[in-house]
Amino acid sequence: MKIKFLIIFFLSTVIPTEKSRDNDGVTLGSWEIKNGIFIENNDEETNIARYNWNIFYNMFPKRITQRYIKKLVLMTDGEDEKTGALGALNDKNNEWQLVLDPIDVDFTSKDETRISQSIYTLVHEFGHLLTLNHTQIKPVKKTKQEKGDPYVTIEGTAIKDSYINKFVDEFWDGGLLKEWDYIQRNFCVTEQKSCLEKLYGLYKDNYTDFLTDYAAESPEEDIAESWTAFVLGEKIKNPQTIAEKKINFFYQFEELVYYRKVIRKNIRKYQ
Repeated sequence: MKIKFLIIFFLSTVIPTEKSRDNDGVTLGSWEIKNGIFIENNDEETNIARYNWNIFYNMFPKRITQRYIKKLVLMTDGEDEKTGALGALNDKNNEWQLVLDPIDVDFTSKDETRISQSIYTLVHEFGHLLTLNHTQIKPVKKTKQEKGDPYVTIEGTAIKDSYINKFVDEFWDGGLLKEWDYIQRNFCVTEQKSCLEKLYGLYKDNYTDFLTDYAAESPEEDIAESWTAFVLGEKIKNPQTIAEKKINFFYQFEELVYYRKVIRKNIRKYQ
């Protein structure tokens, strides 16, 4: 069975430093970011990289982007495949690289759908930055999720009062997290096709719990997808499903409500 997620992002901790081709596509170049300032280099794609960085930097709260984003990478695997990523540059979770596919993230396009998808990608990746940085995740590596313990991520162990730990406690408790962990350990380590099939099955069995099928890939993607719906959509007045409750989850945090207001104001020029 062929599996294609509705919206595809990718998370990578690989740090490309030159133009190369691998299983993820072609790396077009990488650029340093210092305190939010794009550092020029001689890569051919510097102009489009600068353009995309300026959009990202002006779309989101500058204090956060200045603090964490230290590198921008452009990579492409063709149209409508992997659109963007956020990866840690160190084991402290305090320096990150933003990866974008300029074919998919294209704010020069005349296609309204392409613009909407570009906005969606950037908001989603910023959601990862909010929920996985060092104020949210301790870089303490664990190999197994124990019952009652804070949520364990690739980056480390969630702080008890972090966004993602509260999110997992509320929406991934019990059998769902256990089933997801079983799929990760028994299918996702060895073979991608079987992994995707099992994760899609998890979504189908719990489809009212997730806003998109991609959200079922992990709690990290689920909270990023829910964050994106929170930013771009409206509050659900009478939530009926777990998926709808996930959108309203973020309204309990005053700072996130403020970020939402800032971001929505900044994206109006592109809509």
